[in-house]
Amino acid sequence: MKAYQFLLLDADGTLLDFDKDMDRAFRATYETCFSSQRPFSQELLDCYETCNSRWWQKLERGECTKPQLVVARFVDFLRETGLSGDPEEINRLYFENLGQGGALLPGALELVRDLAQRYQLYIVTNGNAATQKPRLAHSGLMDYVKEYFVSEDAGATKPDKRYFDYVFARIPGLSKESALLIGDSPTSDMLGAQNAGVDSLWYNPKGEPLPEGIAVTYQSESFEGIRNLLL
Repeated sequence: MKAYQFLLLDADGTLLDFDKDMDRAFRATYETCFSSQRPFSQELLDCYETCNSRWWQKLERGECTKPQLVVARFVDFLRETGLSGDPEEINRLYFENLGQGGALLPGALELVRDLAQRYQLYIVTNGNAATQKPRLAHSGLMDYVKEYFVSEDAGATKPDKRYFDYVFARIPGLSKESALLIGDSPTSDMLGAQNAGVDSLWYNPKGEPLPEGIAVTYQSESFEGIRNLLL
């Protein structure tokens, strides 16, 4: 193991429990916007998740912009469910509800607390600034993290090298050799690290196969595994 000084930590799916925050935010948004049209069901949540994932994948491939994504996912949701509403207003309310979250994956706070004793920690996230900032504040992570960098502020998203150029320019003393990126997404975090020229640690709790064309430096299926590698 190299003597790293800086750890670049992904947020959602690595530390933050996005599924829990998203579920709560979507249900609250649905209650306000659609409950008079149709009772809430898991099928409707699944439909939204499919639409949302589809557009995030387009963003990672450079096929859309973030402003297009956040509205288009609800355009698709309305079309596929037959519900009616204003996609922009629905998205605004969803962001408002999502910003009230900040749920952590079990053990995430303890891991970050321990890592902070040896490394300088920074959050690197593709989330929306209006929701990520309050979620991180609510999570308790910022007691141990020096700074966070949201893709919306950077003007580029992981895995784009321009996002990492933005991050690296704002971390005093960082060199590529001294940094390790930790994240759960092969196509966002691991490919991003590869594009940026930094080592990577793939947090892979489901033991999924690594997509072709993406290389990682380390891999762990648990927080304990990360702890054993780095501490």
